[in-house]
Amino acid sequence: MRLVVARMKPSQVEVVRQSLAAVHVTRLTVLDTQGCLSVGPTTRLVQEVLMEIAVNDDFLDRTISTLCAALGGDPLEAHQLSVLPMVEAVQIYRDVRGQEAL
Repeated sequence: MRLVVARMKPSQVEVVRQSLAAVHVTRLTVLDTQGCLSVGPTTRLVQEVLMEIAVNDDFLDRTISTLCAALGGDPLEAHQLSVLPMVEAVQIYRDVRGQEAL
């Protein structure tokens, strides 16, 4: 199991969500955030969105390739995409654990 975290502009959220839905990745969390943008000696806050997607290993490649296509370029190189290991997943309302919880 992996947690994929993607950082994007608010205007990209709907395109990314639809692209992921087309490859059957539908469970995700979208968070409004602010990021620091340094331009020369000044730093300013910019509006950003973080998308968290917990996937089983068999969905990892399609999730990453879909995010790369939807965000343009290589988000892994631009530090817009992180893939983290997940030790456990729990669906509290169904008392389900592990891969089935995703």
